Amino acid sequence: MRYVLRADASHSIGAGHVMRASAIAEELIAHGEDVFFVGQISDLPWVEERITSLGFVHIHNESREFISNPESDVLLLDSYEIESSDVFINPKKWLHIIAIVDELTPDYHCTLRIHPSLNSAWNGNSKTPILSGPKYIPFRSSISKNMHVLGQGQVKLKIAVVAGGSDPFGLVHEIANILFTFSEQFEVYVFSNSIPDSVLDNRFHYFEVGPLLDTLTKDADLVLTTASTSSLEFLARRLCVGIACAVDNQEQYYRSLGELGVAAQIGYRSKGNVWELDKEVIYSLVTSPELRGKLVTQARGLIDFKGASRIVDAIKAL
Repeated sequence: MRYVLRADASHSIGAGHVMRASAIAEELIAHGEDVFFVGQISDLPWVEERITSLGFVHIHNESREFISNPESDVLLLDSYEIESSDVFINPKKWLHIIAIVDELTPDYHCTLRIHPSLNSAWNGNSKTPILSGPKYIPFRSSISKNMHVLGQGQVKLKIAVVAGGSDPFGLVHEIANILFTFSEQFEVYVFSNSIPDSVLDNRFHYFEVGPLLDTLTKDADLVLTTASTSSLEFLARRLCVGIACAVDNQEQYYRSLGELGVAAQIGYRSKGNVWELDKEVIYSLVTSPELRGKLVTQARGLIDFKGASRIVDAIKAL
């Protein structure tokens, strides 16, 4: 049996498709399976580094470079951009097709769908079998090794600001500008692929998105981020999280996490491409340890680190 991961990543597409699908690929590789990667990664070197280091049998940039065997090959597909009529994903070319899906995913012909979310009842109005809910959220294996470290005794509040892998809408700088207006003494770790020539003041430290993210956020008191897969990673690591909604496919997480009381909703990007951020909510997160503690407590146990393992077991059982 061979397994093929098909996903792309770029500044415009983001890193989410590759990152969540690669967590499943990582689990398959750990089981000793032959796994191939097919897709294009543009201008996101940390994503490319992850793919090249996971242990894929081969990495193909173009679909035409891989010839599938319909008697033995299983396709793991995660995309919004690939047309359902694309020759590469024709069901006749594969033993099984596993699609990672949400509301914006094309209607792919597949054997099994995976919906990593907080809603176990979601089915996308399709009769194709589905694994849905928090039990099926796949995470990188390194996430569990970077759990929130308590009792560090740090004097200043440590805040991390990150907006996924590419931040195409400039959220991190919008949040940084709001934090700059507060007089409180804190340390802000801003993760962006667009680092400004000058910092706001000595409370702000800038880093490119990459391997340092997990390490530097391990003891963060507060993470301000998008309502994406990244926010679920931070919640699983028992960090206090404030979330903003950048694009349509983040609306479900933004709404659900807020309704559950496990993350604070800090704003959204309007249709006019303008950030409408709630400065008062952000200030409360910064100044109220009681609020931060409440959010962390309510999120405890919501998500575990076994999602990728459960998905792989289901795929092998087909």
